[in-house]
Amino acid sequence: MTPRPGNTLRTRIISLSLGACIAWLGVACASAPPERAMSVITAEGRLAPLDSVTVSYDVAGIRVIQRPNYANDAVAVNIYLLGGTRQLTAATQGVESLLLHDGEYGTQKYPGGDWRAAWGLTGSRLVIDPEADWTVYGFRGIRQEFDASWDAFADRLMHPTLSSSSLKISRARLVADSRLESDEPDVYIEKLADSVAFAGQPYGLNPDGTEATLAALDSATIAKYEDQIVKSRLLLVVVGNVTRAQVEAAVSRTLAALPAGNYTWTLPSVPNTSNSTINLRSRILPTNYVVGIFRGPDAASPSSPAFRVAVALLSTGMTEAIREERGLSYAANAIWIERGATAGAIYVSTAAPTTVLPLISKQMDDIRHIPGPVNLHNFTDQFIVEYFADNMTNAGQADFLARAQLYQGDYRKATQAMEDLRHVSSDDVRDVATRYFNHIHFVYLGDTTRVDRKAFAGF
Repeated sequence: MTPRPGNTLRTRIISLSLGACIAWLGVACASAPPERAMSVITAEGRLAPLDSVTVSYDVAGIRVIQRPNYANDAVAVNIYLLGGTRQLTAATQGVESLLLHDGEYGTQKYPGGDWRAAWGLTGSRLVIDPEADWTVYGFRGIRQEFDASWDAFADRLMHPTLSSSSLKISRARLVADSRLESDEPDVYIEKLADSVAFAGQPYGLNPDGTEATLAALDSATIAKYEDQIVKSRLLLVVVGNVTRAQVEAAVSRTLAALPAGNYTWTLPSVPNTSNSTINLRSRILPTNYVVGIFRGPDAASPSSPAFRVAVALLSTGMTEAIREERGLSYAANAIWIERGATAGAIYVSTAAPTTVLPLISKQMDDIRHIPGPVNLHNFTDQFIVEYFADNMTNAGQADFLARAQLYQGDYRKATQAMEDLRHVSSDDVRDVATRYFNHIHFVYLGDTTRVDRKAFAGF
């Protein structure tokens, strides 16, 4: 249920008091939408709006979204291997991650240690991030090393050697990582919550793999999965100081040789559940952790912006009621989980779970009965801060564009997302809270003698 690459369980919403955004942005919030004024430097050295220079095109059957920016030499490249957990089974969790990691130990063009040597000379940073709806395979580099970085990067995806000795090393490293994550309560309960809330569904699978599944993946399974690396599964997003001609040439000499495949991207279908569940896990810890996941609307649904605002309001209410007013937790918030089928989660770490759970229930009920009409503009303006933060780096812009394309069907809707949030009314919030703040799947980790199952009944 990771909200964004590299994050563990924590809110993506920047908690601000009502009106804080206005104080920070000054007159910008009161006039034209400030996100529309964001610009990049063109090749001619002039400023241009972000969307005016962003283009989408096809190279040999591979969809490319590119946003050039010549303000500096930085370049961010992301390949989205579409499907995510829908590509997996219970037995193959982690297979795509293992395949991508193993390329470090040799490829067709760069055998053995040559790949690491070639990559080291570029100074670029590789990114491998398996997520629920896709796996991000990318790099962060500079204009001067784009071609060299791309060639090593592409060969690792297309032609990994996959020797038995290298797979043994890669597998052992990922198993060790998985074991370490299991020792980290935040990470462990995050993955456990997904497996419980989406049991029997793709979102219930772990794209990183588990200790057991990674250890069982053999060479034959990895080699068979290579057939899934096809052009129809790829979305390429490039942001930074590189020309379209360079990108087209790079794709043409490498990825264009991949099989076409017959993959078609669609938003995932996650059936609604009609019951709540409680899963208690005993572990000796300094505190106790509670996570509760509830299903939201599809990402493309008109009610998705209202759901996002409702979860943000819940997060603010939880923080105030549990942490600030009563000091019952160092972390209490709600999380908007951005996926093809969105979700929300409540999260709290506390020594007094039986006291805290009714407080969370009251906050959810308050939002279900939010009075109307209420002016939410000051609150929703806080999302501009998040938008600016996401667009400060080329990598952030690449991810923003990809999510708009895949979840909304058009990369240009990345900017429109802020406007959609501004149009959310208190009636909209009340409606989505009534519809979705229920059927919660709870996971509790800690001292099980400190909590009564009856405390979960109020939800």
